[in-house]
Amino acid sequence: MPRRPRLEYANAIYHVVTRGEGRRKLFHDQSHFERFTQGLVDEVDRSGWLVVAYCWMPNHIHALIRTPQPNLARGMQHWLSGYANWYAKRNRRSGHLFQGRYKAFPVEDEGYYWNLSRYIHLNPCNGGKPLAESPEAYSHSSYSGYARKSRRVDWIAYDEHHRYWSGLNGGSDTASAYRRFVKSGMNCPNDPKVDRLRDWVYGGEDFFRRMLALAANEDDAEHHRLARRTSAVTVDQVMLVTAKEYGVSVNDYRGFRSHAGGRDIAAYLCRKYTTATLSELSTQFGLGHPDSSSDMVKRAKKLLINNSKVGTRVKKIESLLGIKPETRT
Repeated sequence: MPRRPRLEYANAIYHVVTRGEGRRKLFHDQSHFERFTQGLVDEVDRSGWLVVAYCWMPNHIHALIRTPQPNLARGMQHWLSGYANWYAKRNRRSGHLFQGRYKAFPVEDEGYYWNLSRYIHLNPCNGGKPLAESPEAYSHSSYSGYARKSRRVDWIAYDEHHRYWSGLNGGSDTASAYRRFVKSGMNCPNDPKVDRLRDWVYGGEDFFRRMLALAANEDDAEHHRLARRTSAVTVDQVMLVTAKEYGVSVNDYRGFRSHAGGRDIAAYLCRKYTTATLSELSTQFGLGHPDSSSDMVKRAKKLLINNSKVGTRVKKIESLLGIKPETRT
């Protein structure tokens, strides 16, 4: 069977699913869950994603994500490969961690948020051996923030989730309405409202045809415009602003043996806030080996830990780039 096309376009919504190879466990203890979640948080910062809902099951994961920029594939590669590399080192295991490539089902619009998020949040409560009696009792999903405002984190798009329903139905207490909606779905794992059209997209027939047209390149100019990979912050922008802060030229960063001020910091910020791979960063910084830029990133992290003045400069650079990182929980 041919692979389903991977479609990317601005403000796309996806239900993302991936599984462990051969039903292998992806998470063995709390540190595994935390590392995987942190990878998603980093991608929110780097790619500008809006995460609407997620649930990490022992051997598979679900996430409902909107991508303001058409950058799902690059972000997923960064997120999943980062975790797979950490997992291999942490557990001293080799081989594939994930079962083939992840699945990303396009979602027509926000009207599917509540049904899909309920399906995602109820995953631990369904099946032959439920992991939790209720979604709020399961700690590895986004439901706790929907159940109680005091448990919300700043990287989940709760308001995005509620906006469509509120506009359609009115009322001010969407949180209570959503909790009742989730409770009504208990013990109903096969919700017909989230069935995939032709096992590929969530949406109506018109949306299905638009996705087919996009996949078939019927409008080449539009397709290439939408599929062009972009990110909220570019490598060139990071290098330029960092170089100005340290009083050097961007060209000073591109020499193989360069010791220009802020060079490691520029690499660190590029890695954190852009979708560039290590190989691409190595090329940008004039390094010979594709993975050499990782050493620059590691040195920058040590500097940030040991030198508060460096941290202050990094905050200034982030501000100039329009980045407003906040404490994550």
